[in-house]
Amino acid sequence: MRFAARLLRFCLPPAFAAFVLASVEILRTWLFGGVALGGAGQGLALGLCILGLLGAPLLLGGFALTGTRALIAAGWRWGRADAPELAPARRAAWAIHGALTLGVSIIAVQSAVVAFVQTMRKPVYQGLAAGLVGALALLVMLALAGPLVGLWARLLERLRRVLPRPLDPTTASGAGLWVVGFSVLGGLLAPVLLVELRSVDLRPAWMGLLYAVLLGATFKGAERLCGRAPRLAAGALLTAMLLPALGLGFAARSVGGRQTRLLALDRDTVVTGPLFRRLRALADRDGDGVPALFGGGDCDDANPDVRPGGYDTPDNRVDENCTGADLRLKADPLVAPPRSEPALPVQPYNVLFLTLDAVRDDFARRLMPNLQQLAAEGIDFRNAYSQGAATYWSIPALMASNVPSRIEFGPDQTPVEKELMLAEVLRDAGWQTALYANVTIFFVRGLKQGTEYQNYETSDFTKHGDTPGAEHLTKGMLGWVDRWMAKPTKDRFFLWGHYYDPHDPYGEVPGHPARDDSDEALYEANLAYVDDHLGQLIAGLKSRGLWEKTIVVVTADHGDEFLDHGHRFHGATLYEEMTHVPLVMRVPGLPARVVEVPAAHIDVAPTLLDLLNVKIPARFVGHSRAAELRTGVAPAPYPVYSEVLPDSNYGSHQVSLVLGRHKLIDRINEGYAEYYRLGDDPGERVNRFDDDPEVADLSARLGEYIDHHLYWLAQGRTGARLPPGRKAPAGRR
Repeated sequence: MRFAARLLRFCLPPAFAAFVLASVEILRTWLFGGVALGGAGQGLALGLCILGLLGAPLLLGGFALTGTRALIAAGWRWGRADAPELAPARRAAWAIHGALTLGVSIIAVQSAVVAFVQTMRKPVYQGLAAGLVGALALLVMLALAGPLVGLWARLLERLRRVLPRPLDPTTASGAGLWVVGFSVLGGLLAPVLLVELRSVDLRPAWMGLLYAVLLGATFKGAERLCGRAPRLAAGALLTAMLLPALGLGFAARSVGGRQTRLLALDRDTVVTGPLFRRLRALADRDGDGVPALFGGGDCDDANPDVRPGGYDTPDNRVDENCTGADLRLKADPLVAPPRSEPALPVQPYNVLFLTLDAVRDDFARRLMPNLQQLAAEGIDFRNAYSQGAATYWSIPALMASNVPSRIEFGPDQTPVEKELMLAEVLRDAGWQTALYANVTIFFVRGLKQGTEYQNYETSDFTKHGDTPGAEHLTKGMLGWVDRWMAKPTKDRFFLWGHYYDPHDPYGEVPGHPARDDSDEALYEANLAYVDDHLGQLIAGLKSRGLWEKTIVVVTADHGDEFLDHGHRFHGATLYEEMTHVPLVMRVPGLPARVVEVPAAHIDVAPTLLDLLNVKIPARFVGHSRAAELRTGVAPAPYPVYSEVLPDSNYGSHQVSLVLGRHKLIDRINEGYAEYYRLGDDPGERVNRFDDDPEVADLSARLGEYIDHHLYWLAQGRTGARLPPGRKAPAGRR
């Protein structure tokens, strides 16, 4: 019985704290997440599951916490013989001093990394400098230990004389209350006082603090319970053994397969989501990593060769990846539309092709007036989408007019030479081609294909937050134009420039002071800075008499997220802030027009070639929108697909479909789906997957695309992780 009492003492407090924390998370999601999670029944179900699943880890954690507490208590018995009245205050002072030493050391190392990363290029020097500064901070704090501890001791002794006993800072409980109080106060004030934290997801810190508070509160209750525990031990242990089974039953009934609830648990909770994924793994009967229960989606949980996200053998009449139908190679939803040979001679327009890094459409419309003026004078594609959420996926898709999963990449994550790029087509058709870009690997190698001249000098400026480079890039491109005008080798040019400044980390830019030091404010300043130099580039073309002889294309590779859906930066999601990008084309002789039908990045190259009367390669699968731009007759909406591939940089695997103002996202490796009506919900706040009749048709379309998407991925040419199952045979080109 004594052992059972100790087991209860060590295990129940952290288990109860986890239970309460999970309930708080679920309640928060229910109140603020825009979905109904089943109320108290849902909280009870998941809480019971967590109690069972966390039995062993919480038991070890309980021993560790109570052992640490015992060691601290033993250390607090130390005092000075010459000042016994200060012993309690001195013990508390040593604890506070240790916490301050650790905190100052951490801040010193962090500050050193930030400072030295700006001045030193080699990681070994950056790390060495950071380590030296951290060690120096630690030595300084240790050298000041005696005087600081004495100061703290006297301050604490004065406080204990004026404060009531529950708040006595020299006792364990009183010190704990002070630490919790200052932590809560700091958590409340930190986003206000430190503006850079306004773009940081503080939910893990808040959940950790809440867990600590719950843990401290339940330890005292557990100690009182242990006095009566011998009589209750057997019943309590038996009940604990039944909790997992009871929790599984409740969860199976309350969660079911509703995508809104599953997504909310995964995306909007810090603790409950990972634990629920573990619960799903325990329910996986065939060991293929995907269960049939709890929304896992495995359509045959007795066969490990059948699972969502796997390779589907084509045309064998078996749905092996649970998309709802067998893969039919001839029914490819992404094939080049019928095209005719150009009947007119090639148009001798120059082409200025500009790509902006990490610029989302909504921010561009608000903060880039020169770009909006260009859109007012040209063709404004209001609903344009990139095919990837990271540069090394989206730019190849833009230039090769194909989705990332069907492009072959080398080990450096750039397209191999046999892939056909827009610059190659124009070079062979008579354009003099040039590239001005940042010397990152996705430009140095595969994406320079077809450009006869490359300039990467802007890399000395815009290498991840260093000195701004848009001004240098603009001057460089105009200088190249001047040299071309002075001695042209061909009578028309294709000039591609990539403005890198809006990429994180965001640096300060001249002429546009940020409203504060937050990431979002710095990002906005960078957009305004790039827009200024976009305006200067346009003015430069006009002053050189080239404006009416040049087609201008401006777009962005992807967007950036500022906790719109709980994430930062880019690469991992397919929400609007990530894939909805600006796309503007200004064509001499064509009237200004606003295009509402969604367009894809893969449509840009075919449209441009069609406007120039250049034959569109059969390998380009995008739609040409040239007829619409000439006549104003909009085509019927067609599906626009985007992808996030699971590779060494991003573990997520997602595919999305936009059809008109409807959007469906399939989170393949997580087993969740999201459907949004963008016309009513542009911020993608309410997932309507479970209750909207439009979902069935869109799911069938996206399922057919996913079949082919996984087929191409299974050939292992993208650098992404292969889908489960055997390798696919070589695909068609």
